[in-house]
Amino acid sequence: MFLEQLKLYNFKNFDEKTFDFDAKINCFVGYNGVGKTNVLDAIYFLALGKSYFNHNIRQIIKFEEQAFSIKGKFDFDGKTEDIHISYQLDKKKIIKRNNKPYDRLSDHVGLIPLVMISPYDRDLISESGETRRKFIDRIISQADNQYLSSLINYQKILAQRNRLLKYFASNHTFDTDTLAVYDAQLANYGTMIFEKRRQFMQNFARYFKEKYAVLSERKEAVNIRYTSELNFKPLDQLLAQNIQKDRILQHTSKGIHRDDFLFEINNKPIKKFGSQGQQKSFLIALKLAEFAFLKFKSNQTPILLFDDIFDKLDEKRVEQIIQMVNNKEFGQIFISDTHAERTEALIKKIHQSFKLFNL
Repeated sequence: MFLEQLKLYNFKNFDEKTFDFDAKINCFVGYNGVGKTNVLDAIYFLALGKSYFNHNIRQIIKFEEQAFSIKGKFDFDGKTEDIHISYQLDKKKIIKRNNKPYDRLSDHVGLIPLVMISPYDRDLISESGETRRKFIDRIISQADNQYLSSLINYQKILAQRNRLLKYFASNHTFDTDTLAVYDAQLANYGTMIFEKRRQFMQNFARYFKEKYAVLSERKEAVNIRYTSELNFKPLDQLLAQNIQKDRILQHTSKGIHRDDFLFEINNKPIKKFGSQGQQKSFLIALKLAEFAFLKFKSNQTPILLFDDIFDKLDEKRVEQIIQMVNNKEFGQIFISDTHAERTEALIKKIHQSFKLFNL
């Protein structure tokens, strides 16, 4: 599977642009601000139905315009698949496959397995558990559309329960029966999500440790530890035991939305005890493990996006990555960089076909 063609209309800094791609390696080069990362984000959007970087849709539509459109033509072993994503202000986002709109986002996610490696990945180490949950949820969702559907439903019910708790507080009232309806649904979806996260980590940890061992030359031991209150009590019990606390806080204090994934090196938090180089290797190993996991689950070779990655790594780690991707297990790769000469020299070491786009 690979992306043959990309058409952008009013997407970020592009008014109208068409790219025809090589089946193996495609490089976008140019100064900062010309739109290299935006092209990668458009490709990500085609696969996941949302931006990797921007949560505000207004930041995605070109300035002073009212709508954007992304079209991608994919080759699936000789069969063409057209994906079209469009959005108009104050209207619903539309995702079409071969001109047929999807009813649900979960029906689309997973069709095009994809992995993005970006400087923003450092947030996985430095930021809160929410960032790490989203990372893990994105991987599982690409391999299991039932998981994504359950996650969307859980988040909707959680928001409704929180609004109900605020309503109770502002109106000095309380209705146990109404709250119990939401609790039952939260417990149902939350338990399913917890079990799938737990099963996922058992498989993913093996891929991750293998990739890190290669990058670090087996110098350190690393681990990802899944922490959840559901490891100790079922969610329905946790919700019931914390009703009074939730009434005071006016939000739901227990559930899988509080889970975290702890990143460790030599049994200590990598955020505090890992060097800058170790943290970079940890992050790249995470993404390469994501690639291996999705390839196994989907029976498709994921598209791999490298956003400005060579500026953030030392020469040794760049060489290690080049050696890894110069392998039949990798398929189509997209790279953004500020230095055309450096990129071209690195890519020529791979001895694969490529295209260079100067933006």
